[in-house]
Amino acid sequence: MRIRSLLLLAFLATLTLPARARQGVYKSWDDALSNRYEVRVIRITYAQLDSIPDILDKFPNLEELDLNHNKITSLPPSLTRCRKLQKLNLFQNRIGEIPDSISNLKKLTWMSLSHNNIKRLPDGICRMPVLEHLIAIGNELRTLPDCIGDLKTLKELRLGVNQLERLPLSMSTLPALRLLDLSNNKLVYLPGNIGQLKELRFLYLGRNVLEELPMSIGYLTRLQELDVVRCGVLQLPPSLADLPRLELVYIDPRVVPFYPNPNYQRYQRIITVTNEHVYPYRQSQY
Repeated sequence: MRIRSLLLLAFLATLTLPARARQGVYKSWDDALSNRYEVRVIRITYAQLDSIPDILDKFPNLEELDLNHNKITSLPPSLTRCRKLQKLNLFQNRIGEIPDSISNLKKLTWMSLSHNNIKRLPDGICRMPVLEHLIAIGNELRTLPDCIGDLKTLKELRLGVNQLERLPLSMSTLPALRLLDLSNNKLVYLPGNIGQLKELRFLYLGRNVLEELPMSIGYLTRLQELDVVRCGVLQLPPSLADLPRLELVYIDPRVVPFYPNPNYQRYQRIITVTNEHVYPYRQSQY
């Protein structure tokens, strides 16, 4: 009888917790600390946080940390001791530096650093063995680590709205990359071997200062969508016409398009974006 009473009390206690907390999702540090072995997700957003308490390693089962839309300026050492962390969302903060020890997050697959004050990415980011999505839009990046090509599992790399002036040659050795967004930077050239990105489907280069596109771009046999709007006076390589999966090409009036291949012209669309077009002009910009 006593056991039944205890079980009933335990059940009633769970009913007093917020529903999301019962699923392992916590929205305050105090609540998380009081149930630290149950914590799977910490989600504290739009909370005016200016710092992260150095307690993250007290949650041994933490899989997701979401602190978007705060005022955080730095990352505590305990973050890189979260051995089970898979998803890290630091969107829209004031972070200036990512520590090299970020490489300790061996299970991290998704990371957003967008809209912070980051000037460089550490080499440690190249030693994240299962990272699939790296999103760092709207920072102050001028270069990327030369080792970026070591991210063999990376599928999505979004680096729009930065200050990138050049790309490392190793960028073209990302074997799993499907989406590459380099729009709104200061790129003059792309790596000549960019055609080695055999899995690339989406390539966004709009609003750069490109002088030409490498001929090897015609080797991107899986390419579906290309954006070169407001990149300067460009001539698209004729080899693009022979890409069997290419469906959408966005240009502006200064870009000289390729002559369509009769075999593919039924579904290859070259869309000229003029000043009258309201942003966003393609679905993937939403």
